[in-house]
Amino acid sequence: MPTATTRETAMTALPLTRRSALAAAAAATGALALPRLSRAAPAKVNVGFFTEAKPTMIAKGQGWFAEGVGAPITWTEYGSGAEINTAMVGGSCDIGLATGSVATAAGIAQGLPFQVIGLVDNIGPAEEMTVRTAANIRSPADFKGKKVATPFGSTSHFRLLGFLKTNGLSQRDVTVLDMKPAAIQAAWAKGEIDAAYVWAPAKSKIIEAGGTPFRTWDALDKAGYAIADTIIVHNDFAKAQPASVVGFLKAYGKALGMWRSSPEEAAKLVAQQAGVSPETAMAEMKAYEFVDLPAQTGEAWLGTPGKPGKFAEVLKGTADFLVEQRSLRSAPPVGTFGSALNTHFLQQAVA
Repeated sequence: MPTATTRETAMTALPLTRRSALAAAAAATGALALPRLSRAAPAKVNVGFFTEAKPTMIAKGQGWFAEGVGAPITWTEYGSGAEINTAMVGGSCDIGLATGSVATAAGIAQGLPFQVIGLVDNIGPAEEMTVRTAANIRSPADFKGKKVATPFGSTSHFRLLGFLKTNGLSQRDVTVLDMKPAAIQAAWAKGEIDAAYVWAPAKSKIIEAGGTPFRTWDALDKAGYAIADTIIVHNDFAKAQPASVVGFLKAYGKALGMWRSSPEEAAKLVAQQAGVSPETAMAEMKAYEFVDLPAQTGEAWLGTPGKPGKFAEVLKGTADFLVEQRSLRSAPPVGTFGSALNTHFLQQAVA
């Protein structure tokens, strides 16, 4: 069962026939139309999530998401964004909460039946490189001959490969090892790795055990390797239950409001859900850039209906990178990613 260390792992492509891809695209066309809110409430809503130290845990624990959708929620904790993508294809997931941008880009590129309705965060420094202090790694060139661990297919893996590429390094220069967060901690304790690109709490634990942060995130963001967590919804659910989608977004907005106005209280509630101390929850949440709902409709993020924001370019760049890594067969034009950003619901949530 995934724990609070579970994060986004989703570079694996899902096999789709041309017919199923066309059907998904047709469904998306209808679902992206301006929603009408006068629909009967659903009997239940299936939501996929990750246990993390984020305001999403407040809305979940306090029952605000259930109130927002107007129905009981069946919560399923997934181990990766790839699993949420698979659940979307199978129709067993209505809403994916905090699906990473790598999985989101891969799903859109493959024509999976979902749309992006909002953001949870810009991950920023919450995922970062940590180097063993004793390894004397002070510059990118010092990584040559070193062993660096990261969970393959994750947003951290995406960032690590971007770091190598932008610094003229390759996997011939650096040994990149596939390890989950718990395995990274164990390998670190045994002295088997020199560095790791991973998220909290594994990141904070290896720092405590002789690690030093090696700052990469801001340069990588500027170079096009920005990573974020999205809120996605199945096209069928978006079309059938628009009021529930708007209510879900409003519930997250309420949780964000608590984090802004009462951070200590918010950290206590998040800690209860994430299984960490309030101090750890506070520190981890401070590392993220949580994007307020009104800001999400700006040009820098999702944009407005008919005028997608720059996040479409981030998703396109991510998909192109996955093609380079042979994790995707091909990436569609940026317009395809822009069309998958449905901000109609977001506009109504902030109205």
